[in-house]
Amino acid sequence: MKWYRIKAFIVSGVKTTFREKSAIFWIFIWPIILVLMTAYVFIPPSAGQPVTLDLGVVNNDHSKAPFNGTAFIDVLEKIEYNGTKLFNVKIYDNETKLVDDLRKGRLDAGIVIPDGFGENITYTQARLTIYVSGGSIYSIQVNRAVMSEFLHFFSINVGLKKIEMTMKYMNMSYVPANMTTQGPWGNKSFIEFLEEYFKGLVLPVNATIIEETPEALSYRPAIVGWYVLGALGMMMLYSGFLVGAVAVVEEKERGSLERILSTPASETDMLIGKTVAGLVVLTLSSIAIIVTGVFVAGAKITWNPFEITDWLVPLNLILIGLMTIGIGFILSLLSKTSRGASSIATTIGLLLAFTAGIWFPKEWMPGPMRFLADIFPVTWALDTIRDIIVYNIGFNEAIVGTIRNIVVTTLIFMAGIMAYKKVIRKYVEQ
Repeated sequence: MKWYRIKAFIVSGVKTTFREKSAIFWIFIWPIILVLMTAYVFIPPSAGQPVTLDLGVVNNDHSKAPFNGTAFIDVLEKIEYNGTKLFNVKIYDNETKLVDDLRKGRLDAGIVIPDGFGENITYTQARLTIYVSGGSIYSIQVNRAVMSEFLHFFSINVGLKKIEMTMKYMNMSYVPANMTTQGPWGNKSFIEFLEEYFKGLVLPVNATIIEETPEALSYRPAIVGWYVLGALGMMMLYSGFLVGAVAVVEEKERGSLERILSTPASETDMLIGKTVAGLVVLTLSSIAIIVTGVFVAGAKITWNPFEITDWLVPLNLILIGLMTIGIGFILSLLSKTSRGASSIATTIGLLLAFTAGIWFPKEWMPGPMRFLADIFPVTWALDTIRDIIVYNIGFNEAIVGTIRNIVVTTLIFMAGIMAYKKVIRKYVEQ
């Protein structure tokens, strides 16, 4: 085994890759397209921001009460969330026209305010008819959620306002100020007890919801960064499979395999050279993906060269490369031509990228696919990278996962070497 022979295979492997237009597309252009699509289509710049619904309203209320249909429409027109208007309100004369526009997708939602709404909401219980529309299942769910949350918030505030008015009248004349009550609630004035009891009817549980998401997933640039790592993992899968799957057969088809084996260069020289060449190409593609994600798509990927834990990230990327190239060597047993090997490698790589927790979070997957993600070694290594970059785990935890990945990579690559040598012997004997 001589370095200059290995170097020759490395140079040849890299040059061959850059001469193949299809390889350049899959290794460089496709993952970059995927990153840009993610940043501007799947996770658009408006992601995470409040949505504004186009809301149609029919007001049939003729109440003289202080709060009536007209006052309710005024609330709809003015209400905001985090500085964003919730509704663009359009007034309709009749319900038929409103429903027609909903069915044509011109509105996101509609409200029909019945006559007597003002008196009912003041003294008894008011009713509303709510319509929800949308251009897709996703938008319908979003529109329904916005309307439900608004009405829930509005109802609670109306109930609390009615309690305030009720207690005001009771304090004026109906209940003596010195009247007290005693029970499990303690010893307090009857007025105080009633007010707290009424509030419990309107809002039995006054819950405070606090989001404690990882800092790296708390805003859009970091979410895009999470998917940039997914695009990188996807590229590693099918490209690494491809490097290993065609390593021998492409030399056979060029007629160079026999000449190589007849020289002092050994099959081990070719194995090391092809592997290193593959790692070089995968590294260049990874850099292209990360640069595009950070400087074009606005992704946030945190990596600190002064943190020892962060150096486990490039190590795990190398492990992913070796795993996928080793699996590619194994896949080379299934095909007799470079085109067949390329098809098998790309197909299996893309399938695993979408089903093994590489591109989509494995929590989204049905049970069998989640099981696949849990046992797939490439997912383990990518999860280790995400744990370091996204969840900021410590060195002790990260090194445990990395050691496991090193052991598994060694086993996979050894199996790949055995497959590689078997393919070479098969071609030599022909």
